[in-house]
Amino acid sequence: MRYTYNSNAIEGSTLTLEDTSLVLEGEFVPSDSPARYVFAARGVADGMAYVREYAKEGRKLNEELIRRLHEVTALDLQPFARGTFRPYGYLARITATRVKTADPLDIQDDLQTLIDGLRDGGVHPLLKAAAFHAMFENIHPFMDGNGRTGRQLLNYMLLAAGYRPVAIKHDAGRVYARSLESWQVDGDPVAFCSVFLDCVEQEEHAFIDLVEGLRRKPDAIRSKTDLLDRFGDTLRKNLAWQDGDGKSAGIDYKGPRHHMGH
Repeated sequence: MRYTYNSNAIEGSTLTLEDTSLVLEGEFVPSDSPARYVFAARGVADGMAYVREYAKEGRKLNEELIRRLHEVTALDLQPFARGTFRPYGYLARITATRVKTADPLDIQDDLQTLIDGLRDGGVHPLLKAAAFHAMFENIHPFMDGNGRTGRQLLNYMLLAAGYRPVAIKHDAGRVYARSLESWQVDGDPVAFCSVFLDCVEQEEHAFIDLVEGLRRKPDAIRSKTDLLDRFGDTLRKNLAWQDGDGKSAGIDYKGPRHHMGH
């Protein structure tokens, strides 16, 4: 949810964090926000679900995957524009930057060159993900929704490499944009890599803090294992009802807590 909020806020969405949470739960549509922001929030959340599934399946990053992620992410666009590259004559401009985006006739070739570059095994996965993101945004293959799709692809690459997904904070939006421009126009990758690696570090520390917090709270662990035991009891009762005598080949009836003690 934080990721959805931040990714859309960077693009100008006026939905608050609370609004975003309620929208994703299907309980609330803010009356004072344009409908496109509501659709955009839903799209980023849906797209992230695809990202997780694709990474879990080990899908290769290719043009088809890029088009599909844009199609499900950019729900605020008209159907004809989702998953479709910019047509001939449609020149994209990134507001308030010096960045020159790809000519529509060069988009497919430029993207394929970028994808082929992922085969270089001598580059660290984090730096490879950062470079791909910067150059993808430089190409700007779609009519709109490039930023959101680019951040989905960034997280796909992180998950595929065994890292946690990141949420680039909306209040860092200007720094994020300027650092991308420095790489795309001046060829200086340091600023963007610094922003990106800070985000990766924050997510990894947050996960470590969560684990350490659980270790310091044995009562919380016990409450969770009690829940697992209750689930196990229910499962065993259901199996007993189905089998008549409560026995089924291959079923271990000792319960989760027994195994956690080994």
